[in-house]
Amino acid sequence: MANKLFDQVGGTIKVALKGKNQEKIINMAASRGIYIWDIKRNGDNMNFKVRTSGFNALKALSEDNGYDMDITGKQGLPFYRHIFKRRLGFFTGALIFIFALYIMSSFVWFIEVKGNKKVETSKIMLTAAKHGVYQGAAKWNFSRTEVEEAMLRDLSQLSYVRLDIRGVKARIEVVEKILPRSNIAGPCHLVATRDGIIEEVLVLDGQASVKPGDVVRKGDILISGVVFPEKSPYIITSPEQEEEEEELKPYTVKARGQVKARVWYEGYGECRLHEEKLVLSGRRLSKIYIETPWRTVFLKGQREKSYPFYRQTADKKMIKSPLGDFGLYRLKLEEQVKETRDFSEKEAVKIAQERAMKTMMDKMGKDKKINESRVDILSRPSDPILRARVSVEIIEEITAAQPINVSPNGN
Repeated sequence: MANKLFDQVGGTIKVALKGKNQEKIINMAASRGIYIWDIKRNGDNMNFKVRTSGFNALKALSEDNGYDMDITGKQGLPFYRHIFKRRLGFFTGALIFIFALYIMSSFVWFIEVKGNKKVETSKIMLTAAKHGVYQGAAKWNFSRTEVEEAMLRDLSQLSYVRLDIRGVKARIEVVEKILPRSNIAGPCHLVATRDGIIEEVLVLDGQASVKPGDVVRKGDILISGVVFPEKSPYIITSPEQEEEEEELKPYTVKARGQVKARVWYEGYGECRLHEEKLVLSGRRLSKIYIETPWRTVFLKGQREKSYPFYRQTADKKMIKSPLGDFGLYRLKLEEQVKETRDFSEKEAVKIAQERAMKTMMDKMGKDKKINESRVDILSRPSDPILRARVSVEIIEEITAAQPINVSPNGN
């Protein structure tokens, strides 16, 4: 095996020796250390192979003894040298392409998420990117096992994560947790979710603890899941039956029903009579830098130019290597200009009310019927800021289930 490799590197020549008594030349070559092999007779000629390094000596020996020697074939790297010289650009380009292909295949360019139904794909990809798996990430910068464990820690909705890297594609397979239903199956009370005045009580199961007109606070029991049975006054029993009748004991149920109450929501808003804010002018510029472990190099853009007021965003892509972090990032500046506006007192009051109403609606939610509303102006006319408070009264359902803890002995 080693001889064949040496022959290919050094090169071999096939020759045809003409003349009588060719064995004489072969014996003389062997005595002089010229290696000859694969000797075959072909009619009057004798064919064999000789290494390139011994060919000139064999040729001189043949000519001195009156023998003719023709070359019938050449093998090995030395005889392809002229091809390499003529096609140097081609072979150099091929090597560069293979090297670039190898480098490109060392990065993740495509990411696929499978198995998720409730957890958003974007959320899973952002979590994976946080731990090193993103488009353009180098494969040597992250550990598959560490990424899987970190994603399970960060995403409590997942019970299983598998990261599979195939070529330039990363596949993230997840299994979501099957969470228990929020409905309480056992005995429970219905308690108040906020303060209010009771308007309506409808008991389907359990025992009412409040009645219309009662004032309740958040957490008070509205419909109790502990029922104390009462003997009907319409049933007449004899004294003997009363003595024999067992004492009626309380029991627990899953309270069901509906309790509506009058509740209040508030919202606050303000507006300056002289308002000044920054708005985008539409002008922008960008700067591109190359970051290395040793220094940051400006690559392209307007280095010195900037704006008095601007909004800045940066898009950075970094690659970790044994030498340090290398990266390319783009800095984008968007010019902002001051815009001033003066409001009349009437306009400022209207804007403050609208802002207060918006904050209140965010708390209250939509599709709620407002019974009464009230607007209070909290500022004096001379104040530079007009403040408004909006209060509304609505009637809404205020019940929430609260489980009853029952000990094993029934207490």
